[in-house]
Amino acid sequence: MMDILFGDLAPWFTAPALLGTGFLMIQLVLGELGGDGAVDFDIDLDIDLEMNADHPGMEFGILSIQSISAFFMGYGWIGFAAYRFLSVGFTGAAVIAVVAGVGVAWFMVYMLRSFLKLQNNTNVSISQAVGLVGEVYVSVPPSGEGKGEIILVINQSQHNYFAIQEGEEQIATHTRVRVVRADAASNIIVVEPTP
Repeated sequence: MMDILFGDLAPWFTAPALLGTGFLMIQLVLGELGGDGAVDFDIDLDIDLEMNADHPGMEFGILSIQSISAFFMGYGWIGFAAYRFLSVGFTGAAVIAVVAGVGVAWFMVYMLRSFLKLQNNTNVSISQAVGLVGEVYVSVPPSGEGKGEIILVINQSQHNYFAIQEGEEQIATHTRVRVVRADAASNIIVVEPTP
């Protein structure tokens, strides 16, 4: 087994494969444990790439640690497989490995950016609720007697907000209400029953 992995010129592929895979596994474990990545560090490059820095996922760029690890993992394992099982020689396996490494790194960056865009799309401002119609989830008591809860759909996702009203009668559960005002500081909205 060791001869297959480390014999001949195979270490040119297995060493990067093991390093890349190991580092990605460490990142995965640290992420699951809630760590910010004890092995995280920055690479500062003075390159103007004409990219929008406010775009979600820009931190997962071409030279991020995750993309470099993905390159080594793809380069190593695909190159090793080509070298051992495809009769293409070392040069052919190296070319296949580089192409595979670039492909895996690009795929990793693409997927991470896509996931961050999805996460970013669910974050909404409470001010977006003004004017929308929702349904009472927990009855809203009369003015000054506490708060209830309503359900609103904003940007095709469901959100629950605490709600108060200015009327004198309780608004019952499952009643349709319109949002009149929103207070971002207290994260409470003011509602009124719809006619």
